[in-house]
Amino acid sequence: RYVISYNGELYNYKEIKEELISKGVPFITDGDTEVVIEAFARWGTEAFVKFNGMFALAIWDKSERRLTLTRDRLGIKPLLYSLSKGNFAFASEFVSLLSIPWVSKELDPLGVSAYLAYYQLTFDGNTIYRDIKSLDPGCFLTYDLEGLSINRYWQLPVTPTRDKIAQWPGHRFGEAVEQFDHLMSQAVKSHLVADVPVGAFLSGGLDSAVIVTLMEEKYPEQIKAFSIGFDEEGYNEFEYSVPLVKSLGLDHKLVRFNIDSYFFQMQDLIAHKHSPLSTPNEVPLWVLSQELSKDIKVVLSGEGADELLGGYGSMMRSPHDFQASKTLRDQPGKLPKDLRLAIRGGLIKQYGRTEFMNLVDHFTTVYAWVSNADRAFILNDEFTGPDVESSLRMFWHERLTSLNGVTPYDRYLYLFETEHLRGLLSRLDANTMAASVEGRVPYCDNNLVEFCWGLPFNFKLKWKSEKHRKAAVGLTSLQIAEQLDIPKHILKHTFRDRVPRDITQRKKSAFPVPLEQWFDSEAGKEALSSLKANSELSRYIRVDRLDNWIDQSLASGTGSMKVWMVLNLALWIDQLST
Repeated sequence: RYVISYNGELYNYKEIKEELISKGVPFITDGDTEVVIEAFARWGTEAFVKFNGMFALAIWDKSERRLTLTRDRLGIKPLLYSLSKGNFAFASEFVSLLSIPWVSKELDPLGVSAYLAYYQLTFDGNTIYRDIKSLDPGCFLTYDLEGLSINRYWQLPVTPTRDKIAQWPGHRFGEAVEQFDHLMSQAVKSHLVADVPVGAFLSGGLDSAVIVTLMEEKYPEQIKAFSIGFDEEGYNEFEYSVPLVKSLGLDHKLVRFNIDSYFFQMQDLIAHKHSPLSTPNEVPLWVLSQELSKDIKVVLSGEGADELLGGYGSMMRSPHDFQASKTLRDQPGKLPKDLRLAIRGGLIKQYGRTEFMNLVDHFTTVYAWVSNADRAFILNDEFTGPDVESSLRMFWHERLTSLNGVTPYDRYLYLFETEHLRGLLSRLDANTMAASVEGRVPYCDNNLVEFCWGLPFNFKLKWKSEKHRKAAVGLTSLQIAEQLDIPKHILKHTFRDRVPRDITQRKKSAFPVPLEQWFDSEAGKEALSSLKANSELSRYIRVDRLDNWIDQSLASGTGSMKVWMVLNLALWIDQLST
């Protein structure tokens, strides 16, 4: 009766299989695919709630003539579809859908603007292509003679902040650490189950260090670790990863990456994905995946830790700035003159203003990469009109205001877990699968995610002391982050005696890529100059304005990421026309 197309891995399939066997269901295979289809045959779409893992799947019911698509809770595995004039198609990659004659390559203005504005994300099922949609994580789609419908089978619980604090008062932190340690260990253990060699990405940071530490504790004979670094000073983390590898006795491979081939490989990867890249480090990640595919076929990675546990330093502390601006506006008399001046000066320096209309205004300001003004300057009107900007703002308004009883701190963390993380997971899946490697993410384990979301925010991002909290009055998030507070506190505390101190105590480093130096190289200058010669770009980008905008952005010292994103977008558009 059923036909299945399935991409992914169920980590709890043996438990589900036992439950089905107890109900009289026979099995003829040992893998998880048969479990998926038998679970669906018995429980229908309610089966998806039972699944712990990463998956995108399609099940065709020949009897009811109904197609069901679904995707895992956080969006680890991609699932795209297109519907036009009674034609329906689905796939894991853009290239498959774009090969179909009735699927247009026409760009979606909202998707393109969202890509530039907000960390290379698109929202509400939209993509960068007008004819292609993405099924949201935690949802299932049904398509039959009655049409198409989308429903949600899982959502990260919107737990009021007050309830979290009541359930987990400060004196229960030790108990929370014990449960976190157990769930983290179980997540890594379940992600190690494979019939092929398993390894891990290892940076010099805490997230991957915890994973390889737990891997070594569970299966020391299987573990291979892979690290990549750059020749430029300050962009190589081998000094942190190598000592950890030696202390654990892991099989370790170091890969060096330099400017020589970056921009050529960037074009190759864009062509492979049929979409712009998500971050500059996607290219070295792809290179590293190709290298490790020679030795292993499953790799564990640290995506999800920052979103789960309050990383990202100043971003997670930025609600402090919003509250300070409100006090400055609404209750200036409560503040001594010198404190008012300090707050005003700090906000102007960090934001260029002292007031925000509301929390949505603040969040979109701190979260945006390419500002509204920049996008209006370099993109044609179709991509930056009032309808586009209104849709982007409305999305964030609906997401933020729906979180009732939740503080701004928890609201920002919720959006990072449910929205921002999707982009990182997409990057990992695309680049590992391109090298025929399966990337797994223990920090996205269902049980771990739901437990951590139920913990108070200060178990994750904690003031170093009451003295430090008081010292933060009058300072901005940039001045506070990792100076007066401790991000990912519960993770650091749990593994303080099992991971070297120089790793647990170091400040966050987000897989840095030396863009400023590379744009100043001959290869970088050649890549940027090629934009002016591309007549196809003028349909979408104000090419005549690019030179000045690029020069000003790079001269600012903080604009190299914006320039990279526009170059990335332009390279993708160029390939669409060929």
